[in-house]
Amino acid sequence: MKTPWKLGLIAALAAGSLSSCPVTRAAAEQGGQSALQARSANRRCPSRDAVNATLGTASILMSQAQFQDAVKALKPLEEPGCDPRASLLFAAAIDAQGDTTQATEALERAHGVWPSNTSIAASLAREYMSVGQTDKASIALKHFVVSAATPQQELEEAALVYFAAHRLEAAHAAAAAAYKSYPSLHTLLLLANALQLEGRYPDVNRLLADQRETYADSPEFFITLAESESDAGIFPQARTDLEQAIVLEPKSPQAHYLLGYVRLRMNDADAAIGEFHTAIDLGFEQPRTYYQLALALRSKQDEAGEEQALNSALAVDVHYAPAQCEMGRILLEQHRPADAVNHLEAAVKYNPRAEEGYFLLAKAYAGMGEKDRSDEMVRRLVAVRKENRTTATNKSETMPAEDQSARP
Repeated sequence: MKTPWKLGLIAALAAGSLSSCPVTRAAAEQGGQSALQARSANRRCPSRDAVNATLGTASILMSQAQFQDAVKALKPLEEPGCDPRASLLFAAAIDAQGDTTQATEALERAHGVWPSNTSIAASLAREYMSVGQTDKASIALKHFVVSAATPQQELEEAALVYFAAHRLEAAHAAAAAAYKSYPSLHTLLLLANALQLEGRYPDVNRLLADQRETYADSPEFFITLAESESDAGIFPQARTDLEQAIVLEPKSPQAHYLLGYVRLRMNDADAAIGEFHTAIDLGFEQPRTYYQLALALRSKQDEAGEEQALNSALAVDVHYAPAQCEMGRILLEQHRPADAVNHLEAAVKYNPRAEEGYFLLAKAYAGMGEKDRSDEMVRRLVAVRKENRTTATNKSETMPAEDQSARP
């Protein structure tokens, strides 16, 4: 299946104008001088008019789904690295035939010739991300420059790569540029997500609050806003916004999950349990859904139900540290410290900054009579707590004053 950026590229080429396509236009603008240099250094490259004629032919072939013929037409330009547009089209034509490996290799060659070309960098990063190679995707964007002229698709792709690589400042810059240059619901929510990941919930609430009427028919808008309100501890407003989202889209599993989370924080466990079950029935079978369901059942003193929900969370993802930690706590209460240790060790392995995990491990080892190991867990707890407090303080100092005062 061809990805949207390639479909958009082919559609623009089918219209008969290379310059009308953001990807090829950016490639031409950024790589034009480099392409001229490549042609002067490499006598195998034809003239610019000949290159444009070949690109036009290839565009027609691609619009007719004759991808193999397009590859043959573009290959003489791609091999010597004559023009970034040819390399982009060549990779797209190969990928359209289902050969993602060769498409990636073609983009890697092009990136080696034009490392500062954002179109090639974003395309290569996209290919890496499609196979889960986040580190490579981030490296591909080493020279990526965010500007008002950067095409929207490239800004969005860069933001997603930066999110995955935990490069939050870079993600914020790309998302902000996308929203400024291409204002829409999609880019608005992209920026909101960037702010959320930075912990800047007041900024998100201010950004979205003025847009309520504009996007009054969008469940995604209200879900994003409610999630930020929930993170900021504004639970009554979050509940109202999630109920509105569900009116607009009754089968939104994310809205039901978040509403369950909010209702649980508002001490309405029965309603929360119902929302979590609805989310699961709608396909939101994520470890956090089962984990929050477990907490709701715990508040109802339903230990058997809580254990069942935790087992379901771990069946979905055994690396989910909160469920491992909670299971360890239950086993400790059942006076089964040896069994608890297995879960608690997993909890701190998958989340080394989980203070509760070290605290419970100290108790578990003490219950097993292993004083040295218990003392070691206490030392690790003290060190992690200090590190967590330092990180929180540094983060607070980098936030605007109004953000600090509004934090929950």
